[in-house]
Amino acid sequence: MVKAVIFDLDGTLIDTIYELANAGNYALTRMGCPTWTVEDYRTFVGNGITRLLLRSLPEDRRGEIELARKYFDEYYDLHVLDTTPIYEGIPELLTELKARGLRLAVNTNKAHPFAQRLVDNCFPGVFERTLGEKIGYPRKPEPDAALALAGMFGVSPAECVFAGDSGVDLNTAKNAGMISVLCSWGFVYKRVLMDMDYQYIIDRPSEMLGIIEGA
Repeated sequence: MVKAVIFDLDGTLIDTIYELANAGNYALTRMGCPTWTVEDYRTFVGNGITRLLLRSLPEDRRGEIELARKYFDEYYDLHVLDTTPIYEGIPELLTELKARGLRLAVNTNKAHPFAQRLVDNCFPGVFERTLGEKIGYPRKPEPDAALALAGMFGVSPAECVFAGDSGVDLNTAKNAGMISVLCSWGFVYKRVLMDMDYQYIIDRPSEMLGIIEGA
């Protein structure tokens, strides 16, 4: 029986690709480096901002990652809430999950202060816990944060669904021993997700209810 659902944030609950791309390109521009398209940034996300910037920097400039991160954070801090569209069907899903008494949390590789601001702004009072990068747990796909959330809720990993839009989230669920659900509306295209060793893929948030009922 499923008792808790842990969600990834970017590409799962909210579409933040434009803010991420804008902040990344701001950092690159400040450093005099070539910029990338939004579609390019879709291939850079998933492992935290430092890894995103390493992927975007020219190879001979990757030693300047701390400067790139400084510029990225400078821009993102001002613009993180500019446009944060919640994916269609997510509010209804969260309302139904809470009505059924499920515990809800967010586990993201986004820096924790930014993640908490987004969750508080987009989903006030919905999630009991948010765990982002740099608060004592290694980044996904390491399972530490997900397992900590299960412990906070007093449920076993097998009683948790872990939902995300990437292979990082899939492997987090596997490593934690949780039920994995891949969301095809996010940053990673469904054709790519279909090549993964997945458990469930859903095209609409409402489809998660059937998985929970059948688990």
